[in-house]
Amino acid sequence: MKAVYIEQYGSAEKLIVGEITKPKILPNQVLIKVHGAGVNPVDWMVREGFLQDSGEHKLPLILGWDVSGEIAQLGEEVKDINLGDAVFVYAPISGQGAYAEYIAVDGALVAAKPNSLNMLTAAAVPLAATTAWQALMQGCQLKSGDKILIHNASGGVGSFAVQLAKACGAYVIGTASAAKESYVRALGADEFIDYRSQRFEDTIEDVDAVLAAVGGNDILSRSLQVIRKGGHLISLLDDFDADIAQRQGVNFQRWWVMPNAKHLQQISQLIDSGKIQVNIDKIFSLEQVKQAHTLSESQRACGKIIINVAA
Repeated sequence: MKAVYIEQYGSAEKLIVGEITKPKILPNQVLIKVHGAGVNPVDWMVREGFLQDSGEHKLPLILGWDVSGEIAQLGEEVKDINLGDAVFVYAPISGQGAYAEYIAVDGALVAAKPNSLNMLTAAAVPLAATTAWQALMQGCQLKSGDKILIHNASGGVGSFAVQLAKACGAYVIGTASAAKESYVRALGADEFIDYRSQRFEDTIEDVDAVLAAVGGNDILSRSLQVIRKGGHLISLLDDFDADIAQRQGVNFQRWWVMPNAKHLQQISQLIDSGKIQVNIDKIFSLEQVKQAHTLSESQRACGKIIINVAA
């Protein structure tokens, strides 16, 4: 089958577009004919060797773990899924990815695609939206009436986080560059902060939670200054000394997202009800995968980047 994979870790030049063996499924798995694959920062981080020493992967490795497509084969133990079903899934990063014509994945992780989305748009949802959902609902323990600060509110995860927080009834403050202000406000943010010209810690205080969907710039220690005692600081990238946060009365977690079909079903309902919009920055072909990674690495994308695998 046609796929994008790596045989060595490194830059985008290590990405190979070629033929690789079609996966065989286990009894508990389904084989998905991939239509779209979402591009996320973890894709190029893995490509560069982020998990190289973890023993998680074997080379050659197909990248990409955001999937939309149709069920092409069912394992004998799989229930409640039918051949031809339109599905989406956040596939485990420990396995082979979705920049390929087919992917094998545990049937229990698969959810029906939102009815209101086409296949390519659905590929933008699973990993980023699940990350936002779990970080907000489980990590931040967000509830109606809470005030939350979301760093990088225009990014893939941040875009979903703003909308999910608003759907939950929270007051949302989003940070991004000035050029993204109209986009972030359109997502539903109540306040906007241009991180380049404003220091957020000088303008806000006593928020219930902070979601840092970006790293660097001393973002976590600065965020501690604006969180009320008993509040939550959730980081998706950088780590931090939890003891320091605890001494200031703040609960800190470096959040690791887990695939979860139930969460995808809940997100799908919000999408179909119109409470969450899915925003696409650009769609690439498999042959354009290097450009897709370059755009993702630039951190300038406004919304999600998609690879049209079926093209």
